[in-house]
Amino acid sequence: MKNIFKIKNLKKSFGNNDVLKDINFDVTEGEIISIIGSSGSGKSTLLRCLNLLEYPNSGEIIYNNLSILNNMRNVNLLRSEVGMVFQNFNLFNNKNVLDNCTLSQMKVLKRSREEATEIAINNLKKVGMGEFIHQDVKTLSGGQKQRVAIARSLSMEPRVLLFDEPTSALDPEMVGEVLNVIKDLTKLGMTMIIVTHEMAFAKEISDRIIFMDSGVIAEEGSPEQLFNNPKEQRTKEFLKRFNS
Repeated sequence: MKNIFKIKNLKKSFGNNDVLKDINFDVTEGEIISIIGSSGSGKSTLLRCLNLLEYPNSGEIIYNNLSILNNMRNVNLLRSEVGMVFQNFNLFNNKNVLDNCTLSQMKVLKRSREEATEIAINNLKKVGMGEFIHQDVKTLSGGQKQRVAIARSLSMEPRVLLFDEPTSALDPEMVGEVLNVIKDLTKLGMTMIIVTHEMAFAKEISDRIIFMDSGVIAEEGSPEQLFNNPKEQRTKEFLKRFNS
């Protein structure tokens, strides 16, 4: 399997606050990676740097063998092939469900309305939202909104899907329905990078876990290794809450 991302010496600061400090890791095509760690450890900033919602101060991002940071054409390619699901959904609240899933397809991918509609409906059915296609987004529950957001990302047919704490804005009873949708997506063979506080979920679905602490990758490994036999003291301290 080939690398789809190579991250080298990535650094990101906001003023005097060094949020990412010399981050290095590769992502293999088809791999499912969960990024865990305390709030403020740099997880979401790292994810946002991967599709350049945040621009790193230094380092290198290589996507599909193309250097991204110094070439705007490569940036546009990256954004067309790397989808993102946000914790707060980022839907158009003045549009209905179907429009939310077709507008980007038509604007960015230049698809016809007919083609975009067919693709959107297929993906809305995939996440259990097929019966809601004409409903206004503002009338949906949080879990339903997040499923629409996932369908919207899938409709762009990304090679990589990034999830930034996809359940953190949901009421507890809605978390399970969104996690189940993501679990189903893991069977499609898509490359996925998931920032999450849901430890049991991360352990179940991931090929690899990255534990971040204070802006660095403190430890990474298989779920088995990281959860059952962590090497670093700070990993052990963080996981105590989960394992107790």
